[in-house]
Amino acid sequence: MSLRSAPLVLVFYETSRIRQQRELFESVIGVPVIEVEPHLPHHRHGVFKYDGGGVILSHNMSGPSRFREGESDALVTAFAVPAGWSPERLRAGGMVAENADGVFTDAEGRHFAFLPAAGTDRTVVEELRLVTPDLDASAAFYGGALDLEPLERTDRDALFATGSVPIRLVRGEAGPDGGKLRHHSYLVVFHAAEIEATREALLERGVEFKQPRVGFSEIGGTLRFDDPAGHRLCLYLPSEESLTWGSGPKVIEIARGQALAR
Repeated sequence: MSLRSAPLVLVFYETSRIRQQRELFESVIGVPVIEVEPHLPHHRHGVFKYDGGGVILSHNMSGPSRFREGESDALVTAFAVPAGWSPERLRAGGMVAENADGVFTDAEGRHFAFLPAAGTDRTVVEELRLVTPDLDASAAFYGGALDLEPLERTDRDALFATGSVPIRLVRGEAGPDGGKLRHHSYLVVFHAAEIEATREALLERGVEFKQPRVGFSEIGGTLRFDDPAGHRLCLYLPSEESLTWGSGPKVIEIARGQALAR
């Protein structure tokens, strides 16, 4: 048992700017809303969610103290965009700053890239890029401990398949905007249909979890861990109740490998 072929089902972003983030994701980036409803007691967690194709993009309500000046995410969400989609909409909105390498950074230090893609009729997530100072150690963890399938490897980066959106590890000491790398403002979530067996297998492979056992609540079972660079990862087994929420059908679609792919 490993994470080979396990789909990425969710990416959570922390934000203290709910209105601005909704405008950015809905009106500028252009991903469809699939859920806007708090579920007590998790009323600050996953309060609005978007269909990113092969992964759900979700936002948690957070305080502004989480976002320190000079820091930015070690995550870049790269979108495939349809013909006619123009970054001018980002520049015109004034909601993000453009970096030299074509990555855009919003006011709280989240990073986005936009890749024109033939045959794509709407914006979907192409890949998640995780910045890491030690590419060799991170690649060994994803390919070894997690057993993800390696797709590409260069001196600068390493690409791994998941059951949905691929993960690209990118060598770097800072964020695309030059900010100090920050890891506590996002969470990358793998679907784990057999979460207890997966936990045992990953423990044997040397993965260190944040808690001694799987935590179960209204949302389902969760188990968090970090990669060698400090990126925050999570195993997730959705509850039957959570599958009745607005994002439930999309979770099922991703878990079954039926999510929209480019």
